[in-house]
Amino acid sequence: MDLLSLWLTVKPLPAEAESPPVKGFGRAVHAVIFEAIRAANPVLAQTVHDASSLKPFTVSDLLGYDAQKGVEAGRVYNLRFTALTRPVAQALWAAGQEGALKAGAILQLAERGFEVTNVDWGEAEAASPWGCAMSYESLSAPWLLGRQSPSYRLAFRFISPTAFKSNEKHVPLPMPGWVFGSLLEKWNVFAPVALPPEARRFAEECMALSGFKLSSRAAYVKEGGVRVGAVGMARYTALNKDRYWLSVMNLLADFALFAGVGAGTTMGLGQCRKVSDGKGSP
Repeated sequence: MDLLSLWLTVKPLPAEAESPPVKGFGRAVHAVIFEAIRAANPVLAQTVHDASSLKPFTVSDLLGYDAQKGVEAGRVYNLRFTALTRPVAQALWAAGQEGALKAGAILQLAERGFEVTNVDWGEAEAASPWGCAMSYESLSAPWLLGRQSPSYRLAFRFISPTAFKSNEKHVPLPMPGWVFGSLLEKWNVFAPVALPPEARRFAEECMALSGFKLSSRAAYVKEGGVRVGAVGMARYTALNKDRYWLSVMNLLADFALFAGVGAGTTMGLGQCRKVSDGKGSP
């Protein structure tokens, strides 16, 4: 198992419904994953923390939370934690089985307590499409070994604000070159076999944003900053039907479940997955 996506269901402790609203929980969830990794493997946690480039994980914000309403009594929320390398996946797996992220555990998010009521990694009978565990080999084999015919139409569901850094600005529009370019960058950092850099050019020149249902949403980042990103659904259509390049695009689309896209994926932004029906509700 190299790739892991844990989908947690959490509920606020009774006293938290009286707490004043906070703008977001992304930084708090970021802290939770580091504590979970540290408990399983302190050396790995330090290595991941010190990495100056891309981090081998993503986290969501508190999904379903409305800053205008605050934490609501009796409501359930969701969290996502994903891993992009085997050591991090093993640490998260341990945390979800018997550690800090297991069912029954209490998480402290921005000084507010939440109980984990369910941990889903895609194996339960009623599993969430957001939970999954697999290897890079099993993810890539259908596409790179020609076992499956690639689709020339792909759709993504974005469930947290998604933005891309371009010319020192953050742009809240999931253009194909940015979406697939972001995925390609992470794939070539963490996967055992690199994909050709020309895949970015194919996405820019041959993948078209052919439909979308998006809305803008603010995300609150460090030092009181605000970043506006897109949430919703976007469809992409290939203008060039070359089988090899379509296979690469389909592989990267599958990888999005674990990698997220755009900026700030370790702070709650860019959570997305490929969907087949254009709806992709959690």
